[in-house]
Amino acid sequence: MEPGDSWGRSEHTSSIMALLAIAGKPDDVEFSAERRARILHNVLARVEKDRERRRLLRAFAAGASTVLVAGLLLKLITGIAAPATPSPQMADTTPIHRSAAE
Repeated sequence: MEPGDSWGRSEHTSSIMALLAIAGKPDDVEFSAERRARILHNVLARVEKDRERRRLLRAFAAGASTVLVAGLLLKLITGIAAPATPSPQMADTTPIHRSAAE
């Protein structure tokens, strides 16, 4: 497909074609061995950093889901609508009297 066939001409067509021509050329840039090693080191460090971040997020998600499941199971075992029943000695006193009695 030629530019202008279906896209129509615009002021950006020539700049897009120039960029495509540049992108299609082979790279003439040759990096030194030291530069290639530094680039490789930086890429590997970034990959390891991303892996560590993903591991941390997965561990957090696993811990949070474990707490949620344990809480739900505890609710199911004890009963959802079961109110807490105080002991008979504690039921007769208010919190102020309880702290004074202790």
